[in-house]
Amino acid sequence: MDLVSLPSLAAATGEPITSGFSAWAAWIVLFAPLFVAFLVACVPAIRKAVNLAAGLAIASVALGLILTLFCYFLPALQSPGVVYEMIVPWVTVDGTVLIAFGTRMDALSITMSLVVTGVGLAIFVYALGYMHGDPSKGRFFGKFALFVFSMLGIVVSPNFFQTFIFWELVGVSSYLLIGYYWQKDSAGQAAKKAFMTNRVGDFGFLIGILMIWAAVGSLTGVVDPGAYSAFDFTVIEKTIEQVGFEGLFQGGVLAAAIAAALVFCGAMGKSAQFPLHVWLPDAMEGPTPVSALMHAATMVAAGIYLVIRCNFVFYGAAWAPTLICWLGGITAFIAASMAITQNDIKKVLAYSTLSQLGYMTMALGAGAYTAAMFHLTTHAFFKALLFLCAGSVIHGCHHEQDMRHMGGLRKLMPSTYKTWIIGTIALTALAPIAGWWSKDEILGSLLGTGQVWGSPFLLLVGLVVAAMTAFYMWRATYMTFAGEYRGHHEAHESPKVMTVPLWALAIFSLFIGFIGIPDDTIPGLAHSNVFAHWLHHWHKGGDAVLHFGLAFGATVVAWLGFLAARAIYRESAGKDPLPQRLGAVWTTWNRLYYIDDFYAWLVGVVQQGIARCAWFVERWVLIQGVINNASQTVRVTGDRVRRVQAGRLGGYVTSFVLGAAIVGLLVLLHVGMANAAGGK
Repeated sequence: MDLVSLPSLAAATGEPITSGFSAWAAWIVLFAPLFVAFLVACVPAIRKAVNLAAGLAIASVALGLILTLFCYFLPALQSPGVVYEMIVPWVTVDGTVLIAFGTRMDALSITMSLVVTGVGLAIFVYALGYMHGDPSKGRFFGKFALFVFSMLGIVVSPNFFQTFIFWELVGVSSYLLIGYYWQKDSAGQAAKKAFMTNRVGDFGFLIGILMIWAAVGSLTGVVDPGAYSAFDFTVIEKTIEQVGFEGLFQGGVLAAAIAAALVFCGAMGKSAQFPLHVWLPDAMEGPTPVSALMHAATMVAAGIYLVIRCNFVFYGAAWAPTLICWLGGITAFIAASMAITQNDIKKVLAYSTLSQLGYMTMALGAGAYTAAMFHLTTHAFFKALLFLCAGSVIHGCHHEQDMRHMGGLRKLMPSTYKTWIIGTIALTALAPIAGWWSKDEILGSLLGTGQVWGSPFLLLVGLVVAAMTAFYMWRATYMTFAGEYRGHHEAHESPKVMTVPLWALAIFSLFIGFIGIPDDTIPGLAHSNVFAHWLHHWHKGGDAVLHFGLAFGATVVAWLGFLAARAIYRESAGKDPLPQRLGAVWTTWNRLYYIDDFYAWLVGVVQQGIARCAWFVERWVLIQGVINNASQTVRVTGDRVRRVQAGRLGGYVTSFVLGAAIVGLLVLLHVGMANAAGGK
């Protein structure tokens, strides 16, 4: 096919700014945490000076937040749509394959950078108190900084190749943090489980990237050898605008859908979507600040961010959006049901994260990318808040995580209790804060969407999950804070270095939702949806509106979930009557639908069985039967043959005489047989 004539990349991106401090500031935002991680790893004096290592890590994240605010966010408010980029050639192969490295700060990456550095800063400060007394505190903050660097690399990446590199770095750094308590076998197993599960999704992601790169490269070639390549997001987007996504594959509808689904495999692993969801709950083995950062604002958000960043690959890609939407719905439901049966306070929040990620994925499948990003943003604040509250409870109860051994903490830990309530209200989407606005946009996106088969049923699933979310969160609230204290050690409130970040996140959880109020919802505010206008480039479909009937219904089911939890657990917080009442249903939910058991059987029986068969064939058929026997035959034959050349004259004469005798006998035998035949 002929090359597609593309406009210059400057025109494609609205004349991006490629000079001045703002263009370079993103490199400082990105590499400052890596510099700290390098110092901690390579300078023992800094690593052992734990407060110095912690201070440097906190300063690197704070610097990223300040630069993002003043170099990108505030100027972008004055000049909407401005893009800052600094891209340099990295690797060139035969002059046709170009790989670039750089940073691109547009509205989407600015938003995500603010979430990562803003929420991250609160968590880093909190970790000062939580990790107090840990002899490896310096090592912890070094790994923490490495993780933030990896996530920021995904945020500012301008192309697929660079994204994949940082994608893998996030996997490596998460492995280090989940397995931080290396003395515990469970931590090591959880780290390996997370790493291997993500490799499954990343393998599909890599194949999808290569499919799209090859298709775009065959049409456009190298747009500008000085900077850009067929891996570049903008180049891919502009190409698709001209020929359509299916046109990349010369009309191959199936190939286009498969490429989109493979790219989503990466998001399915990082954002823990069914059936690759099994690693996230086990990742609670890491320190609570790790859980808060990884499972609220960074790692699990990476998959959602990726799909939004390259939405042009998914929007209208045959059956791929339907697949994405249904996987999100399945994840949301099964995770919410699993959360109901958990007694570990961190596990409740882990399955809650899975469920909320399912909501976001449903929005992605429905094409509501700004709604998904809006919920990602609000969720980052209130879920980080809830995780840090859980960490405060664990810290105050002397590392107790079982809610059956808590209770009565409302009076003993007042700051933790009040901020937990704010986070719970935000998560359960009770009007009018945080999650109520973002969840309504997601549910509204499922009304009459044309690109998802079965969207009415998924809408019903979303409402059911809303009720379940309220139930398990208020169940956790009553079991942890109501009644009398049932712990084995005296509980106490956490220090201010831990409670101040709680209040900071609580304030944001109260008000962050108001940046996404649908237009014309409030009289006199025609453009109240600041968030959607900010991310207008990534918006698809019509304007977001408040569906009053749907919002009322979602609020009612959330209140029903709260009332059900209150009726069951208000007076019996230390005893859970649901296992007996639900019977087999409870067992199925508590055993996680036997999915983990199935994977254990798949690995332990099927995979190991195949491995044993392969070992038997290799050891006894190939090595012993073929290789060893062949070498033995050669050795024995050679041993016999070499005796003919013994170097003894007598032996040679004997052999000559015997040979001559044999030849003579054969000649006589032949002549005799010939005479006998002639006589006849």
